[in-house]
Amino acid sequence: MAPASAMELEAPPQVAAAAKEIKSPEVLSSPHRKKLGAHFLESDERRFSGGARTPLGGGYELPPPSAAGTTPVNLRGEPIADLSRTGGWVAAFFIFGNEMAERMAYFGLSVNMVVFMFKVMHRPFTTSANAVNNFLGISQASSVLGGFLADAYLGRYWTIAIFTTMYLLGLVALTVSASVPALAPSQQGCDELAMLLGACAPAAPWQMAYLQAALYVTALGAAGIRPCVSSFGADQFDERSPGYKRRLDRFFNLFYLAVTLGAVAAFTAVVYIQMHRGWAAAFGALALAMGASNALFFAGTPLYRHRVPGGSPLTRVARVLVAAFRKRNAAFDSGGFVGLYEVAGAKSAIRGSAKIDHTDDFRWLDKAALQLEGDVLAAGEPDPWRLCTVTQVEEVKILLRLLPVPACTVMLSVVLTEFLTLSVQQAYTLNTRVAALHLPVTCMPVFPCLAIFLILAFDYLYWLLAVLSTINQLVFVYVAKRYKYRVRIDAQATGVNKQ
Repeated sequence: MAPASAMELEAPPQVAAAAKEIKSPEVLSSPHRKKLGAHFLESDERRFSGGARTPLGGGYELPPPSAAGTTPVNLRGEPIADLSRTGGWVAAFFIFGNEMAERMAYFGLSVNMVVFMFKVMHRPFTTSANAVNNFLGISQASSVLGGFLADAYLGRYWTIAIFTTMYLLGLVALTVSASVPALAPSQQGCDELAMLLGACAPAAPWQMAYLQAALYVTALGAAGIRPCVSSFGADQFDERSPGYKRRLDRFFNLFYLAVTLGAVAAFTAVVYIQMHRGWAAAFGALALAMGASNALFFAGTPLYRHRVPGGSPLTRVARVLVAAFRKRNAAFDSGGFVGLYEVAGAKSAIRGSAKIDHTDDFRWLDKAALQLEGDVLAAGEPDPWRLCTVTQVEEVKILLRLLPVPACTVMLSVVLTEFLTLSVQQAYTLNTRVAALHLPVTCMPVFPCLAIFLILAFDYLYWLLAVLSTINQLVFVYVAKRYKYRVRIDAQATGVNKQ
């Protein structure tokens, strides 16, 4: 019998019995077609024999533990020998403190800048609100850039480190703008009536250019931090541990609780500083908060776990879509191989990620993993724009399943963004006194934050109530025993018959 070709080789019987085969969505009717064995072995304990080769060339060897899936690494990209000394809740609390201070700076700047442009730079309220809306919009839209750099090239830690430094420099520049009189127009003869009538001296173009440059540097800094901090905090937990999902759920609750606390501090403490100490002190407090945030983040560096950047996710998505489109008219039984293509072993084709199991949704995307003639280059490697792995296809499917979630938050983001500026603009024309309490104009956005704080805190309220209830029972039992003992002694001393 003629020896089998490289594409006809299969794993040993004891391996093939336990291996997992990813079936094509359609029933394959040709019994003579060759078997695609590159996606059959997924366990760390299984490997091909030394002479066996995959259809794409090259013998398969068991990858080292550091290369298997999502194994965390240290800052130098080396496997962490003892995971118990890194990550976990200790590292997460450094991230909580960092995010709380950063959100305090972000929201404090958002609401105070409207009034600062109106009262100090003598801009109309509509122009001031529009400038801050542009600041918020650039910050939100540029988050895509920060997330892309973190996932593709820099990693989350270095992305946060670079952009948080940029954030601090922007806040320092804004503090200088509020501190140096030459960077603001003259304030002589500019009272409340003159402001409303627009009779105050306008700011020079170069003064506004400096202010807007500092503002947009701050926006860009915030854009690099926002998409990375929460996911970097989630990286501190081992996804292979039994209680991973429960810890992750609690982490995100605490994370957004820290966000809300930072916002409440911005709408109260920073507003108080601005009213009693002036604009320079208010912006300086934001810069100090951001500096403390940076120091706290860098202080936790030895404790952090890191993920290896997996390359451009946009490129991977484009490759899957292009490959599926090219094979849109090909049937699943038209190729020379059975099943869908996947690399062998535990290591994924996506650097730093684990394999993803095949699902039956969006079957038209599965054609990107259907190997046909001409999908393999002359060097024996697959053409990435013609043949993708199952994991790459499933990554795109996950993205498609998640699209309704951000789609539903678009209008919510619009409302929240307008609320930060429009509420201040409207409150300036209203009577903000409640009995003897005078509420500052810039603290109006604090009320939704307080509602969010109560909702998030409710998740842990039952633990507090349980502890208080237990303490109350212990105190009650202790007091009851002492009281009963005292009554018994008094009855014996007075000779009262208890019966």
